[in-house]
Amino acid sequence: MSNEFEIEVRKGPAATTSGKPAFDEVETRDKLRRMGASFNPDVLRMTRAHYHPFVQDLPWTGRQMVQDVAYGPDERHKLDIFPTDKPTAPVILFLHGGGFIGGDKRGDPIFYANVGRYFAAHGLLTITANYRLAPAATWPSGIEDVAAMVEWIRLHAQDYGGDSSRIVLIGQSAGAAHVAAYIFRGSDNNSIDHDIRGAAMLSGYYRAKAPMVGGPLAYFGDDETVWAERSAAAKAIARHPPILLSVAELDPAPIADQTFDFASTLNAIDGRPPRLLWFEGHNHVSTVHGLGLASDTVGRALRTFAEQVT
Repeated sequence: MSNEFEIEVRKGPAATTSGKPAFDEVETRDKLRRMGASFNPDVLRMTRAHYHPFVQDLPWTGRQMVQDVAYGPDERHKLDIFPTDKPTAPVILFLHGGGFIGGDKRGDPIFYANVGRYFAAHGLLTITANYRLAPAATWPSGIEDVAAMVEWIRLHAQDYGGDSSRIVLIGQSAGAAHVAAYIFRGSDNNSIDHDIRGAAMLSGYYRAKAPMVGGPLAYFGDDETVWAERSAAAKAIARHPPILLSVAELDPAPIADQTFDFASTLNAIDGRPPRLLWFEGHNHVSTVHGLGLASDTVGRALRTFAEQVT
């Protein structure tokens, strides 16, 4: 396992040109650790409140975006497009988390448009997308929605300067679960989708197993006899695009266990360990909230992966 965090130690927060305090990585890490290895609405709220003033001052915050383009018939079938100045650019498709029952690609003016703007500023056409939510939409709605997103990219990426033959999927939490489920979506789709050059999955959910409550239960259902056939980890096969997995230092243990279990499964299937990163000083959501700040550990790791596979 690789520790990818590089700490830039400061004696105190410097001032930006606007007079506001600069982002301090050490202070942020300590603040997140005080929240503990837990995740709930309060942790999400406090994490966003901490990152918001720094992310909104990043140089790409005002980049152009195209909002709420339909990729399917449901009201949740909407995506945002973040064009790049680079022609025939690789395409990033980012799926946010939300415990299968919540979350939004643009919950406020900053998050998760920050993800799209960050990658677009680094030369990658980026799509952020909503998907249907449980309990109204249950398994396999996530697979169906990702398939529809990918098909939209194949048809329209070139209109925004993207190369639809070089798609990288990135998912966080429930978004990572849907990415994994799409990749390992069944025996009738066992050949590699060559347009999908790689998939990065951050702190995801890959195997339905007891005890299961809340959002996962609402999505996967309460019939334990079908949990295996609905689990990406149980359906994984050796033929797959390159995969990057990660956990955060402050992921709750049951969430981290999902990644370790999936990594062990891929290790057995592939005969070698998958790429696996541990992000020091991050909690379950801060990995995708602070892209571009300070040492930019997470962003650099994801960009390096995308560059390597495309």
